[in-house]
Amino acid sequence: MKYLFTILGIVLVASMLTLYFLWPSKPQPQANVAVTVNGHDFAKNTITAEGSKSGYHSDNYEMLLDSVITRELLIQEAQRQEIDKEANFRDSLKDFYEQSLIKTLMDRQYSEIEVSVTEAEIETYLSLLGRMVTFTRLPVTSSPPYSPASAEGPQTEVLFDDLSEPLQLLLAGLHPGETAIKFDTGSERYAVRLDKVQQLENVEQKLPERQHILEMFEEHKRQQQITRWLDELRKKASITIHNG
Repeated sequence: MKYLFTILGIVLVASMLTLYFLWPSKPQPQANVAVTVNGHDFAKNTITAEGSKSGYHSDNYEMLLDSVITRELLIQEAQRQEIDKEANFRDSLKDFYEQSLIKTLMDRQYSEIEVSVTEAEIETYLSLLGRMVTFTRLPVTSSPPYSPASAEGPQTEVLFDDLSEPLQLLLAGLHPGETAIKFDTGSERYAVRLDKVQQLENVEQKLPERQHILEMFEEHKRQQQITRWLDELRKKASITIHNG
């Protein structure tokens, strides 16, 4: 039983093989066949390539082969019981496909984003720590290029250190009187105007490392670009919400 659990563990680790085994494969030349399980051939180069991706080495080949055989036997038995035709299984497969598709898209979009952070932005952030900031939240126009739709809105006075990180980073890029657009998840967006910065007396601050601030700015700017991109996708789409 312990041996079986070990093999099943290896099966789970070799997850890269899953989709390959679920779809029919082309007939392999006999010289390239590593193993045949109930008439289903598995190519040597496919097994070694996928095994390498999963972290296997040449001395683990027999173990990898065992996991392939076990996996195929389980798949064939599941197909014999027609589990692959059940609605729950097909829904799970659809969810896996969609999640993988979205993750690949987001990873690719994220990796293509280029951001830069200036020394002035870092210095401004550091200078605001321990100070009171007054800012106003303003509505924005409904279509790009977005801009404040009004000069009036709810005003907040708060210690800079107590603000959420996204708001801190947004305000750190402004001088009093300047405005920036904040993009939130979905289609929500608003403008933030920095009104005033006040120095407080006798406030001791333990300043964060500059590298940490740099990384915060980079992540913030990437997230803002991703949110803008999602907002543009929503704008370009034809969306109809049906009631009832």
